[in-house]
Amino acid sequence: MTKYLMILAALFALVACGGDDNNDSWTTYAGLEWSPLSEKAMIWQEAVDYCEAMDARLPTIDELRKIMINCPGSAYGGPCQVSDPDCLAFSCQVNEDCRCDGSAESYSALGDAKDYISIWSSSSHAYNTNLVWLVGFYYGNVFNSNKYSYYPARCVR
Repeated sequence: MTKYLMILAALFALVACGGDDNNDSWTTYAGLEWSPLSEKAMIWQEAVDYCEAMDARLPTIDELRKIMINCPGSAYGGPCQVSDPDCLAFSCQVNEDCRCDGSAESYSALGDAKDYISIWSSSSHAYNTNLVWLVGFYYGNVFNSNKYSYYPARCVR
């Protein structure tokens, strides 16, 4: 009986002290819980699986645009027309509307480094399912890339 009480006490202490780093490091922003940026870049399907393993999902392009700051064109509600599910074709991405000049100190409300960091979304291109939309924090842009490129992920729940 004492052994079971010790195990129960250890589990309680682990939970009370926040022993599960995976849950403690999530950030609430724009109505969602955001995971930390993945430590490694991965292809799109690996990113989907990575998020599912955390009982989460990849964000839509709209949700990613909600963490874009200092770039009114690319931020959610700005002139960039890329939106899920309404506008996911090449014609939705007008470069001058979906890109900034790279001069801002940061484009991520979650503190993602500006150094060429782009993040996967769950939003596939309308006419080419091998392409998916991303946000890039170097230029503050919204763009698409093939699903076999390597980018990090942030998951949402």
